[in-house]
Amino acid sequence: MDLTWLGGAATRMRTRNAAVVMDPYDKSAGGTMGRPDAHIITVSHDDPSRNGVAQVAPADGDPMVLNGPGEYEIRGVIIEGVRSSLLGEGDPAGLRSTLWLFEAEEIRVAHLGGMGVAPTSAAMDVLGVADIVFVPIALPDALQGADAAKAVRAMQPSIVIPIGYDPADPTALKTFVSALAATPEEPASRFTVSKRDVADDTKRVVLLEARA
Repeated sequence: MDLTWLGGAATRMRTRNAAVVMDPYDKSAGGTMGRPDAHIITVSHDDPSRNGVAQVAPADGDPMVLNGPGEYEIRGVIIEGVRSSLLGEGDPAGLRSTLWLFEAEEIRVAHLGGMGVAPTSAAMDVLGVADIVFVPIALPDALQGADAAKAVRAMQPSIVIPIGYDPADPTALKTFVSALAATPEEPASRFTVSKRDVADDTKRVVLLEARA
């Protein structure tokens, strides 16, 4: 499995049978992520920084777009979407965002793109099994710094991948990793992971270089 960061909250997961783009952003949101291809697109909520579906190229026919809670299985990827909060309560601007869990190649990957408040117990029941967690740490509609770290610690993943920060300004990243009491690895353009990488108790903070 290959994982890349496309800028903002946008990420891509590529398995043997599928390419998944999560929270693609529209050009109007600023920046450009190019034209990543995908079989599956997930959208956390309706905002140009999250719903730039038109910016994604089809990998094999029109991509399947998922934008709400539910359970799905597409091209060997098992997907579950769960609300970030009850009726948007406490979320910035009352957002009702969807958090996503993907399972493929015996690895579970969570994307917390629109997590603006601490996850509910129902969300934790889904997300708490994740081996790898993508977590935005500096976006206006997402948890910040220590709060994001607290939510991630409760999930106890093997690998944490912070996204959504400005690589040119390390303040948000430093705050987050300090709250995790972790040492981040050197940034890489792509992270290739297999089941054996998440099978032990090693806790890692993996940094990716934004493609944008």
